[in-house]
Amino acid sequence: MAHPLSAAERVLDEVGIARPEDLGLLELIAWERGALVQDSPLAGAEARLALVGRRAIITISAAMADPRRRRFSIAHELGHLEMHRLQSSLALCTGEDIDDWRGRRASANREQEANEFASALLLPARFLGPLCKHKAPSLELVAELADTFEVSLTATALRYLHFCNEACAVVFSQAGNIQWFRGSKDFDDLGVFVDVPSRLSRLSLAALFFQGRSIPPTRCDVDASAWFAPGRYKHDAVIYEQSRPMPQYNAVLTLLWVADEIEAEEDHEADGY
Repeated sequence: MAHPLSAAERVLDEVGIARPEDLGLLELIAWERGALVQDSPLAGAEARLALVGRRAIITISAAMADPRRRRFSIAHELGHLEMHRLQSSLALCTGEDIDDWRGRRASANREQEANEFASALLLPARFLGPLCKHKAPSLELVAELADTFEVSLTATALRYLHFCNEACAVVFSQAGNIQWFRGSKDFDDLGVFVDVPSRLSRLSLAALFFQGRSIPPTRCDVDASAWFAPGRYKHDAVIYEQSRPMPQYNAVLTLLWVADEIEAEEDHEADGY
């Protein structure tokens, strides 16, 4: 079975996607890959893939009102078709399946693989990479990219981590609790971790939303300890946080990044510095 990222790149190559605007023809892309997309009532699910002989039908819930979520759902089901068709002739995906970003490895389960495929298909490296180059991290940049590619803020933020040149992490908090986080390669190399699952620290900006208060729209300095589990960083280390409320989910999406050296002095000495 192909890796989700390489599977998406193969599809883009084989259908001849040469410009970002070509991605708007998503239903035509699905048709060329052997799938008819239709909208129909679905009980207990948001999307379904059914194999019918050599063809497939992707059904999207007629109740889905968000066009970006519909696009992602089509791409998600196309991911099942491209990667999992030999494992099952039917995929029935709930909203929880399509929102499942908890795993740090795409191979954690089939739903996360389909999400990784959908992100790579809708936010291709060939187009997204140059737009991220030499630009400072911010949720404004992520939102601009989300608008350009017609993808959700969350999916875009996670895909952005593959191309940013900073130690960044995306964190999703819901009902006052940290649900999951994902870091860029530079962030992972720091050896720090967001404490999952745990209650949000009152020192974080994200906590303001669950206190009924407004979150500053721009980035702010916060104590590293507001987000990071105890580890190898200075007790007075400071990082950047920018958080955006998602009231429809009773949630907050957060972008963290480390701009300065935060490793504790004793760790440098232990490493021979």
